[in-house]
Amino acid sequence: MIDKCIKCDTKIPDERVHLGYRECVECSSVEAYSVHIVYPHKTGAFIQPVSSETKKNLDRLDRRAVKVGGKINAPKAREWKMSEPIPQPKTKKQSKVVRYNHKKFSDVFIKCRDTYKQSGYDKSLEFLSELFKTNKINLTTKQNCVNYLTTIHMLNRKQRKLVLK
Repeated sequence: MIDKCIKCDTKIPDERVHLGYRECVECSSVEAYSVHIVYPHKTGAFIQPVSSETKKNLDRLDRRAVKVGGKINAPKAREWKMSEPIPQPKTKKQSKVVRYNHKKFSDVFIKCRDTYKQSGYDKSLEFLSELFKTNKINLTTKQNCVNYLTTIHMLNRKQRKLVLK
């Protein structure tokens, strides 16, 4: 086997000799292959070996090959750039002190218990919902009262009478 170039007499790599080439890369007149990436669907791409001239033409036609590595590959394509955002002047926020005039838990609890005694479970829940919607009580107060009412309502009549005294 010949492992030296027939033109310049340098050693040819074993891979080229194995493939049957008799010239080194520098002396060879065969054009190097280029590859064109083909996307048959969204995520599966494969490469197709082509000549460099064919690659240029395919890149010009293929919409995915317009921009490669941040540089425009097609000669007639224009790169779209987003303009820099205009900085907005910072305004000082004036903090407002918000004061809530919520009713005390003890007052709401007594009123809620009296409503339960007179009108029942559903009416007392409606009463609490109305107070909450009109922002007279906070969510914690409402939830504590609902928990109390539900606990009482789940008891039998004898136990309920003892608790409500």
